[in-house]
Amino acid sequence: MDDTSESLDRYGDIILEAAGDGVAGYKVQVPFYLRHGTAGLAALRRFVDGAHERDALVLLDAKVGDADDTMAAYADLYLGPDSQLGGDAVTTCAFMGTATLHPLLRIAQDSGTAVFTLVRTSNHGAGEVQGSRTAGGTSTAEAIADALTGWHTEHCGTDQPGPAAAVVGARPPESAQLVDRLPHSVLEIPGLGRADRRTEEVLAPVRDATDRAMLTVTTGVLRHGPAPTALRAGIRWWHEEIARHR
Repeated sequence: MDDTSESLDRYGDIILEAAGDGVAGYKVQVPFYLRHGTAGLAALRRFVDGAHERDALVLLDAKVGDADDTMAAYADLYLGPDSQLGGDAVTTCAFMGTATLHPLLRIAQDSGTAVFTLVRTSNHGAGEVQGSRTAGGTSTAEAIADALTGWHTEHCGTDQPGPAAAVVGARPPESAQLVDRLPHSVLEIPGLGRADRRTEEVLAPVRDATDRAMLTVTTGVLRHGPAPTALRAGIRWWHEEIARHR
């Protein structure tokens, strides 16, 4: 495909056709749409609407992180049916402090959406920052996990998951330890389909929390495209692969 906003529309249509009702949701890398300006934003909104027509949720992977008032403005762009993009969830980072997440979390709570904060990511070099130790002796990742759990307990109780979701991409045993610190959060677990990660390894930390785990597969499926039938077969294979290791 050509590198145009029109190709984004076609790409989105292919993905939606191939997935049908075979997925619960989509994680969309927002920058690949933003780089096409207003036309890209329009294409992204059309994809979100198409996913919703198929009863699928959309996590907008934007990794936003800023001061309190700016975070509230991000909600107007990303979160809920009245926002510009209509997302069901957005990813955030807490580099400026976990308190900066609070405006976004409150808006998510009111709109029935979610905020997936990066707790521990799976990219090479992530440990340089996320594994560093705080003044209290915990790692940065552990401190963020504890802050999310504290916010959830204060504002949502402990009966069910709330808007304070988390991205946990660490390897065992660290991943299991972080999941234990997030007993009320919906968890996005990246890593499936990567050459250096085994399915069993990725799934092990959430074996007892599958009811609140979002298992994302990106290149592991998309490399089978662009034919919808091949993509559909790839999705089916991952359903079977995950079932084998649950």
